[in-house]
Amino acid sequence: MSYTIQIWEKPADWPWPTTKAEADAQYERAEAGPQVPMNPKFVAWAQAVEQRSPGFWDIYLGGPEMTDPTWGVGINTRASDWGAPFDDGWEHAVRLGLNLYDPQSGVHYLGNGDAPEEPDLPVQRAARARKAGDDATAWAEYRRWAARGNPHALYALGRALRFGTMGQRRHFDLAAALQLMGAHDAETRKDAQASFQRFPEEAQARIQVLMARLKSAPGEQLLQIIDNDRKAVDDAVARSQQLALYSRKRIEAADALQPAAAQGHEVAAFLQALETVIGWEQPNFENARYWCQRAAEWDHEPAKRLFALMHERGWGGPVDMQEAAKWNAAAQEQRLRAQKKQQAQEEAESPGGLSLAPMASASHGSAAAPVVWTGNPLRDLPGWYAREGDPHAAFHLGTSDEHGRYGGPVNLAQARAWYAQAAEAGHADATYNLGTFIESGKGGPKDVQVAKALFMLANTRGTTMQVADLGIKPQEQGPVRALVVALREPGRLRAVLQQRGLAAAVAAPGGAAPAAAVVASTAAAGLSASDWGRTGGAAPQAPRPAPSRARSTRNDDEDEDTDADTQGSGFSLHLGHVALGVGVASVLLLLAFFKPGASFRMGMFALGLVAAFGAWRTARDFDWSPLARAVVALLAAIPLLGMAVCLGLLFKAFRAR
Repeated sequence: MSYTIQIWEKPADWPWPTTKAEADAQYERAEAGPQVPMNPKFVAWAQAVEQRSPGFWDIYLGGPEMTDPTWGVGINTRASDWGAPFDDGWEHAVRLGLNLYDPQSGVHYLGNGDAPEEPDLPVQRAARARKAGDDATAWAEYRRWAARGNPHALYALGRALRFGTMGQRRHFDLAAALQLMGAHDAETRKDAQASFQRFPEEAQARIQVLMARLKSAPGEQLLQIIDNDRKAVDDAVARSQQLALYSRKRIEAADALQPAAAQGHEVAAFLQALETVIGWEQPNFENARYWCQRAAEWDHEPAKRLFALMHERGWGGPVDMQEAAKWNAAAQEQRLRAQKKQQAQEEAESPGGLSLAPMASASHGSAAAPVVWTGNPLRDLPGWYAREGDPHAAFHLGTSDEHGRYGGPVNLAQARAWYAQAAEAGHADATYNLGTFIESGKGGPKDVQVAKALFMLANTRGTTMQVADLGIKPQEQGPVRALVVALREPGRLRAVLQQRGLAAAVAAPGGAAPAAAVVASTAAAGLSASDWGRTGGAAPQAPRPAPSRARSTRNDDEDEDTDADTQGSGFSLHLGHVALGVGVASVLLLLAFFKPGASFRMGMFALGLVAAFGAWRTARDFDWSPLARAVVALLAAIPLLGMAVCLGLLFKAFRAR
């Protein structure tokens, strides 16, 4: 049984038909046209389809007597798989600008890729590719037909960007605009409108502007707008991650995360969860849990592991072990899928189909040290991020270990290790702090040349700390500059320190066998607390985030005292030194001008020193409780009062003379 297909070419000055009536009218005009020799495009089409699908097409080219402006061919419909050869024939016709007309069904398959009677036909190949799991082909096909204005393709692109399917990252604004443009029946219009109505008014106005741009863009320009808008979000996140390492731009960089996360960027949402904890004066664990949930629902595997841990530890909400187990299982399943996919790719690319990847150790999990939780989420949550490799979390832990904050003791060796991890990733202030540690020998060996190189590197990276005159001698310039070059190589800083014997006297953060409160390699692999096994530590306190907060002007505990005694030559003026000077001056003036007995003078001497020391400690320990800060503030006022009294006595003495 043979099916007849009529082939014809539209004159260049005729518009492409958009309805069946227009297509029928154009075909009839072409068929009634003058007799001409066979169109060479007909011959080219016939040779191509016979070569690709032999036996399916019934084609007679004939000779000079073939002068009809349209040309009829047959396709063998007795074969069960004749659909693919027909699709291939239509594709070749599109390349040549030819139209196929099926008189039996009355459907026109136009040379611009449209089928006015059945607009979903062009995207059937994309639908089949999607069903077969070939997302790349499906996405490419939908893009090709969307550029031609096919509503089914536009709607499919919108759905893919809305739900993150076909291997695409979400972009909610584009998704809503494309779905509204491509809605082609009652069901799709209802879905598109419902999705659009869930946006706030500001976002709806933004989507309408975007939709107007898309509608006015012909062909490839529409795809260019889609690609540019998607790239803008990806670039904003990448720029934020890089800019945040430049400490002077930390707040500006962090502010770019939330708009990207609101568009469905799962990495931005994951980073925003950390930002709401360590980037503000008062952490908001509930907000962190919200963004972590969004990232987990958007299929970000690290976010699934962290979200499980949040349920397990009660960070930002109630403890729910069932939810924790659910998200742990989802993360493990996704991780296994990724490993199998990578292994299959390696086997396909390797000689003989054998994977060249190293085999995983069977005892990997058994060698892991358990986690010791501090019970303070402000340390434990950033600790999780730091072991995932986040430099800002590592810097946060470095300051915590340096000053003994958030439920942990002072641990200079561990602080040095955290600073080294963050500095290796490019964090400017961590680079500076690591330089102060190596200059003074805090937490490990000292090396003045390496410290100077780190100070130079921190300055070029944009540290908020002041880098004073380093006093580099002429003979040191060459070695120091060579050290800067070596230290700034990506992923090489800790190796250079190790080679020079300057590594911290603890295992690298996230490695096996660390000191107390350090997680072993399974932490970096992403297991929750139940997988690691708890070895003590109080339950986390339920956080009470403030309804309105102000972002800190410091960069994660970048107090002005962080480098108070390590800048340049080892000294810089700050509030503690001023208070100490005022206290000493008060005592001297009291001893010189006040006449009561020695016991009173000695008491004022002691109180002045205590008050000066209290003010100095207040300048260094901003994490003290409000009561403790109030007490030392009152003590700090005593030398100031004494100064006023003594100045008055001094003035009276001069007047008396």
